[in-house]
Amino acid sequence: MIQRGLLLFFMVAFLIVWPSQAQDNTANVTIHVVQRGETLYRIAQQYGLTVSDLAALNGLLDPSNIKVGQRLLVPIAGNPIPAQPLTHIVQAGETLRSIAQLYNQTIEELAARNNITDINTLYIGQVLALSNAQSPAPSPTQPQPTPIAQVAQAPAPASSANSILYVVQRGDTLFRIATRYGVTVNTLTQANSISDPTLIYAGQQIIIPAGEAPQIALDLPATISQLDVSPTLLVEGKSARIQFTSTVPMNVGGTFLDKTLNVASEESNTRHTIFVGIPVFTSAGIYPLTLVLTDANGAQTSLTLNLQIVAGGYGRESLTIGADQADLLNPNVEAAEQAVLQSVMGRFSPTRYFDGPMGLPAAASITSPFGRNRSYNGGPFDRFHSGTDFAGAPGTPVLAAASGVVVMVDRLNIRGNATIIDHGWGIYTGYWHQTEQYVSVGDIVSTGQVIGTIGSTGRVTGPHLHWELWVNGLPVDPMQWVQQPFP
Repeated sequence: MIQRGLLLFFMVAFLIVWPSQAQDNTANVTIHVVQRGETLYRIAQQYGLTVSDLAALNGLLDPSNIKVGQRLLVPIAGNPIPAQPLTHIVQAGETLRSIAQLYNQTIEELAARNNITDINTLYIGQVLALSNAQSPAPSPTQPQPTPIAQVAQAPAPASSANSILYVVQRGDTLFRIATRYGVTVNTLTQANSISDPTLIYAGQQIIIPAGEAPQIALDLPATISQLDVSPTLLVEGKSARIQFTSTVPMNVGGTFLDKTLNVASEESNTRHTIFVGIPVFTSAGIYPLTLVLTDANGAQTSLTLNLQIVAGGYGRESLTIGADQADLLNPNVEAAEQAVLQSVMGRFSPTRYFDGPMGLPAAASITSPFGRNRSYNGGPFDRFHSGTDFAGAPGTPVLAAASGVVVMVDRLNIRGNATIIDHGWGIYTGYWHQTEQYVSVGDIVSTGQVIGTIGSTGRVTGPHLHWELWVNGLPVDPMQWVQQPFP
C-alpha cells in the first residue's frame, strides 16, 4: 500500500514538473509553462533569447498579455528559431490589391490565405497572413507617406540622424512597434532605457534608432496624396482623427455612424482634418466611414474607409443621492438639460485653439472614470457616466484643460454651476458642479487658467468636479485627450 502511494506521488510530481520544461526533440524546442509573476521579458532572459524572438515563435501579437499556465515554445540552446509566417497590418489607404502587389502575391492567394470572401470588407488595422516565400517589393515610383504614428516634423535625436520618434498609440505593444519598423525589442528597450518592455503607454514617445518607415501599399484616388487614421483601432466611447491631403483644393463632406462629419480644411483647402467620437453602447464591429471630395469644377471623388470598433469595457457603479435631489432623476429634466448642452457643444467652429494633449482640469484624484453604467438609489443601470470625476475640497481651483473661448457660464439643474469652453474644430470641454465661476461668455482662456472652483452644486453625492469632453456633438472619454496628442 505504501509502495503504491509512493508510486502515485512520483507520477503526480512528474506530471506537475514536466510541463514547465518538456523537450520536443522533433521540433528542437522546449515547452515552458508560465508561472505566477513571470513576464515574457524574464522568460526570454532565462533562455538567453530576445522578447521579439520568443513572441514571434509563439505568435504573440501582445507580449504583455501572457497568462499563468500558458505553454510557450522555447528553442533548445544551439538550435535556430523556426521561421514564422509573415504578417501585414492594414493601414489607411491600402487595399487588398495593393497589398498583394507589394508582396508579389495575387489577390486570390491573399484572400484565400486570410479567408476573405469580399475584398471590400478589408479594414484598417486588420492583420493579414502572408506567404513566407514573399517579401515586400514596392514599386520604386510608389509614394511613401509619413507613417501614421510618426511625429510630424520631429527632429531626429542627436544619437542618430536616421532615428524616428514614434508616439505610442492605444493597443500598441513594443513587439508590434519593433516588428513594424524592422528592429528588435531589445534595440528599443536599450535606446529608450525601458526596464520592462511590457510597460508602455499611449502618448509615450519612443526613439527608433536607424528605423525605416514600414512599407505602405497605398491605393488612393489620384486626388488624395496622403491619409492617416489615428488610432487605427477605435474604441467605443473614445475619439479618432482622420487626416488627409488633397492634391487640389477640395470641399469635403462625409458620414460615419449615420452622423454627418465636420471637416476642418487648411492650406487652401488641401489639408483636411476630421475628429470623430464613438458613442457609448456602439456594438463592436466594422463600420464604413465615407468621404466625398468636390473640386472647384464640381468633380467628385468618393472614398470609403472600413474602421474597426471594439468595446470599451467601462464597468458599472451604484450611487445614492439624497431625497432633496430625487426630482433631478426625472428623465424629462435630464432630456431638457441634455438638449441645452447639445445646442452649445454640438456646434462646429473653424478656428482651432487647442494644440497637443489636454491638461488636467484639477490637481485632484479621479474618483469615477468615464463610461461606467450607473444605478441611482438602487434603480436599474440605465445611465452612463459621460465624463470623469475629480475629488476635491470646495474651493479647489478648476483649470481650463486647453486654450479656447468660453461659450457658456450658467447654472443648470443637474450639472449645477457649469462652464463650457469651445476649443475649435468641434472640440468642447465642460466643467460641472462648481462653487465659483471666474470667467464670462466670450472670454479667451489659456491652458491651465483658473476658471472656477470645485463645489457640490447640482445632482451630486459630494464635492467634486465632473469634466466632460465632446467631439462632433458626442461626449467621449476626456482622459484619452490627456494621454494622447491630437495635433
